[in-house]
Amino acid sequence: MHVAVLIIVFLFALILSNLINRLFPRVPLPLIQIVFGGLLCLIFGERFIALDSELFLAFVISPLLFREGEESDITNVLRHWKIILYLIFPVVFISTLALGLATYKLLPAEVSLAACLAVGAALGPTDLVAFHSLSKRFQFPKHVQNILKGEGLLNDASGLVSFQVAITALVTGVFSLQNASFKLVLSVSGGVLIGLIVAFVNRLFLAILDSMDAADVSGVMLLEMTLPFIAYFLAEEIHGSGIIAVVIAGISQASRFKKITLLDAQIDNVGSVIWSMLSFLLNGVVFLMLGAELTKFARPVLLSQEINTFLILGVIVLVTLLLFGIRFVMIWLFYAYRSHQLKKELKRYLKDILVLTFSGVKGTVSVATILLLPSLSTVEYSMLLFVVAGVTLLSFLIGIVVLPKLASETSSDMDHYMQIAILNDVIWQLQQDIREDKSKTALYAVIDNYNKRLETLILDQESNEVKSDLALINIMILGIESDGLENAFLNGEIDMKEYRIYQGYLKFLERRINRGFISNLTYVLTILLRSLPKVLHEVFTFGSTIRQFLRTQSNRQALTKENRRHLIALYQANTNLVLEALQNLDDIYSADLVGYLIHSRKQEAQIIQSGAFVERVITRNVPDNVDEMLRGYYLERKVIAEYESDNLISHRYAKALRKEVNALENYSLKETVNTLSYDLFNYTRNRLNN
Repeated sequence: MHVAVLIIVFLFALILSNLINRLFPRVPLPLIQIVFGGLLCLIFGERFIALDSELFLAFVISPLLFREGEESDITNVLRHWKIILYLIFPVVFISTLALGLATYKLLPAEVSLAACLAVGAALGPTDLVAFHSLSKRFQFPKHVQNILKGEGLLNDASGLVSFQVAITALVTGVFSLQNASFKLVLSVSGGVLIGLIVAFVNRLFLAILDSMDAADVSGVMLLEMTLPFIAYFLAEEIHGSGIIAVVIAGISQASRFKKITLLDAQIDNVGSVIWSMLSFLLNGVVFLMLGAELTKFARPVLLSQEINTFLILGVIVLVTLLLFGIRFVMIWLFYAYRSHQLKKELKRYLKDILVLTFSGVKGTVSVATILLLPSLSTVEYSMLLFVVAGVTLLSFLIGIVVLPKLASETSSDMDHYMQIAILNDVIWQLQQDIREDKSKTALYAVIDNYNKRLETLILDQESNEVKSDLALINIMILGIESDGLENAFLNGEIDMKEYRIYQGYLKFLERRINRGFISNLTYVLTILLRSLPKVLHEVFTFGSTIRQFLRTQSNRQALTKENRRHLIALYQANTNLVLEALQNLDDIYSADLVGYLIHSRKQEAQIIQSGAFVERVITRNVPDNVDEMLRGYYLERKVIAEYESDNLISHRYAKALRKEVNALENYSLKETVNTLSYDLFNYTRNRLNN
């Protein structure tokens, strides 16, 4: 397939898989992407994509491991160095031997022992990328996460060396324990050395740029993103472990002294965004490739007349069970020895043992590793590839099923109830500002913004059923408002100028409807019915309506008292209809939800009664209320500090809230805002005035 088409197909698959995961969060994203990869392989054929193991490890796995190393808390990881070393060397080597021997005994064809040991080496190490994709969904104990991260960062070296030793034995027919040990030491040492050198040269280069005042965000980020590739290929050139070199380079980046400068702050902000997007992209590629390779490996085995498919599937199940069994026994022995030394009961470590056992899932690295196997006979080669791919998939599925039973689902560190209280305090202070100075009408847009955030926080704690009910009720309210507007216009209670202003308010109500919880047909019909009268107005009053609209907009805020009175009367009349309709819903929807909507509408009506309706609509649509938004962010920070000083929230929680405020403020201060329609409107208005 053409590279451009391949990239587009992959990107659309990633976008669609992410969308499905958002709609059905219980289905893990990696599993969706594996299915997509398999479907793409079936649709486009086996030539859809060919996995080059060296390039895959260098350009996909290396950046992911580099970022993991860069984000790792190496101090906490090193606290568990004993069990990490135990998992990296004895567990991997014993797993390699046991899985290799089991494959050799179970496979129905004459497959060499060295080739089977290569299978064991490919399946021995835990895949950090696969584990990391699962750990996002569940809350593991912190010390267990640090152990697994340390193991995942470093065990690829022992697995790849084991694989290379098996390949050497397969090709030469000779196995030497002395040569294997020397090769392992050389590989790890070379990787560590190259990783340290690359990190040191990077720091030195940045220091020179800094001294010359020549460093900039784009250049520094580009250099950082090339480091994993430089480290990997340099280490491979000297026969060291490229993976170890990448990890050490990443850890060295994380160990830098944090300078509090504007440039470093900008680099950190930009880097977080870039790496987040890149990690999502590369993780998606990993699992799409895994799905494609699984399908590719399965086809020749399932279609072959020489291979008993059910027997091969049985081998995959047995090898997978053996894989987890060996890991469980080895980890149990470690904790048994520890409990004996500490004179503690072993059962207190049982949950840790089980989590560490079933977190030993395999991923695309295992598939990429086995593809390095020299070409064997067609039947033998197909069986080995299929076994590795099958065990990889089955182990991942077991991790998806078992780990939720051992670990709680990830819960947000943000206490929504306290955040709701904080935002309510900010809204109250903004309302006080308006009472003290009636000219601060742009603050109504800020209040609307905070009310929307409040509604989102409240709904986050509700079920999808409640969210769906709210969307349907909002559809009903929009219909009542629209009918009330049309009747008022037809009866001559409002003029075109007032009609247009109220239409702006109804557009705001449209945007508030969460279309994810109602059918597209319901939403389209509602908006179509609301828009139809407006279109008819344009058809029957074409020309004069447009000119009148442009003339009235030239002095939009200078409304007469009569205009304001008409708009307030219309809103209050619609409010009475909306409240009556809501009160009739008590037996249909949740009383709490209906009560919340009634309270919100009454609160809105009080603000409208003050005569601020028009300004509220205008300032919501005109993009010049940055100063007022900054006032809201200042008050939010102030309230957060007060809650923290009164010990109502923790320092960690306050820090998370401040990060959220900083992100919103940075977005508000963005200078390049797309306001083309607003600029065109101002241009037309000025031309009419002249």
